[in-house]
Amino acid sequence: MTLLELAYQAGINPKWVASTGGGEYHSSCPACGGRDRFFIQPSRQMSKCFGSYCCRQCGIFGDSLKFAQKFLNYSFRDAADAVNATLPEITMSFDRSSKLVSLQEPPAIWKEKATDFVNHAHERLLQETDVLTYLQARGLPVDAVVRYKLGWSDINEFLPRVSWGLGKQLRPDGKQNLLWLPKGIVIPSIEQSGSVVRLKVRRCDWKSDDKLPKYVAISGSMNGLSRVGSKQRIVIVVESELDAYALYYEVGDFACVVAVGSNIKNPDYVVDSLAKSATRLLICSDKDAAGQKMFTKWKKLYPHAKNYPTPIGKDIGEAIEEHGLNVREWILKA
Repeated sequence: MTLLELAYQAGINPKWVASTGGGEYHSSCPACGGRDRFFIQPSRQMSKCFGSYCCRQCGIFGDSLKFAQKFLNYSFRDAADAVNATLPEITMSFDRSSKLVSLQEPPAIWKEKATDFVNHAHERLLQETDVLTYLQARGLPVDAVVRYKLGWSDINEFLPRVSWGLGKQLRPDGKQNLLWLPKGIVIPSIEQSGSVVRLKVRRCDWKSDDKLPKYVAISGSMNGLSRVGSKQRIVIVVESELDAYALYYEVGDFACVVAVGSNIKNPDYVVDSLAKSATRLLICSDKDAAGQKMFTKWKKLYPHAKNYPTPIGKDIGEAIEEHGLNVREWILKA
């Protein structure tokens, strides 16, 4: 992962300004808010990794490894894995409490705006036959779409951040950064009160060489991991939110599901409590190198975790769509 990709994850939107050091980008500073004083050079060779940053206003500086820890709450080891850092062979002590993420609620205005957006997107999805067909093929029939209030955004929207209760961020040209609501499948996390607290969009425009992510977490969303269900003693961990909903639709009567969104994310305190008390903790990671990293991470955190990838297909959605996997029977076998 490049420093530029990390910056997008942190909610800043660097703009290319020069070819210095293989490319220099400017943005507002995530530490002091300086409007155009923060610059990054993603291709610059540092001692442990590629990528450097510095703020000419507050003086903060570092490399991609430090950025991932400071602004994205990655542990040192996870940050090193994310940026492919070159490190000396040392044994690192493991302290679960230092890795857990504290949850932060979105502003009240954000929750109100997000809830309205989800309601409208849900109504639009119910009219989109092609998208409904795609979701059904991946284990999410119309009943599941309605139950989990999935939606469809048919345009890329760029809105003032302040309109959703978020602070201003200025670009180098003095114009404000905008809140991006991408075109694609809208995936909310909804409280029992009905308020939306997390919001992701699976971009329909995403391509394999895209520098922007397939799943975009909307700025202001609650941090931590997405959960579906919470009272069950069997906990299943998957990577994507759509897989989580497809799985919960079949096994929600006896299991809850956690979507990590990224194989390097740390659990929050709520998920940690669920995982520690689980009678069964199944890690249904994707069948690739990233999925193996995901299982290794969770096994270190929770020794009772069991690796349980799909018997066919790369992930749950593919196993259902291309191979007709009976998800309920597969989980019951565990």
